[in-house]
Amino acid sequence: MADTHLHIPPEWAAATEHVRRHEVHRIVVLGARDTGKSTLCRFLTMISVQSGRSTALLDTDVGQKAIGPPACVTMSDAQGLSLAFVGTTNPALGWQNLIRGTRRLMERTNADLLVVNTSGLLAGPGLRLKAAKIDEVQPDVLIALGEDRALAAIADGRASLPVLRLPSSPMARRKTDGERRAVRREAFRHYFAGAAIHRLAPGLVEGMGAGAPLPVDLLVGLADPDGNDIGMGLMKDAAAATIELLSPVAAGSIARIVPGLLRLDDNFTERCAPHGTSG
Repeated sequence: MADTHLHIPPEWAAATEHVRRHEVHRIVVLGARDTGKSTLCRFLTMISVQSGRSTALLDTDVGQKAIGPPACVTMSDAQGLSLAFVGTTNPALGWQNLIRGTRRLMERTNADLLVVNTSGLLAGPGLRLKAAKIDEVQPDVLIALGEDRALAAIADGRASLPVLRLPSSPMARRKTDGERRAVRREAFRHYFAGAAIHRLAPGLVEGMGAGAPLPVDLLVGLADPDGNDIGMGLMKDAAAATIELLSPVAAGSIARIVPGLLRLDDNFTERCAPHGTSG
């Protein structure tokens, strides 16, 4: 932890004092790619916990995760790690599920401070997505990390909302698209480590009906009888009387299977799913 503090800009430390002094309860952290958003979110969470506040970190970046697996909105609080399935690592493609998942996870925590991490997509559809996310979270303050011009456009649309403008992390390094894919591949591999093949009834698949079976290696979300997302799986055979699903989730907990928009090959590398396999 000491090494982390050596690389924390003084402006970041001042921001934590602002959060404490003004009794901030909800924060949305914005910034372009590779500016240190995840590091800042973890720092804010750590300092808050050390000060005795109950704290939740809500990670709405479905690609480069601070916590939990890709293709999900994830949250860490006193109750542990929870997730909401989005079904893609592209925030623009899955924005409806992303906003819905953000809302559902927010409703599940009673933490005194909620820190919300976001993706680095700022321009075009990213601008609209950030606006929708801010509307959903209703933060007490925005933290704008770095110097990207799109941050000003987002802040200008929320003139009444306080904005803390902070420098990027001095340790941030620009990653290539290949490096990003490799990080996601390892995250998927880690999530499915130790997974087992389950044989389940086809009727559990949402919207399957009499349509074509789901493609092999399609990423799917799994929900319990109460409708709460509890994990992910990979379709291995959907053509028989029973479907085969690879997942670390216990078979007895699965009450619903929701098709996603990604396929993962045997090396957990992403491929787009055929059109129409997810709503």
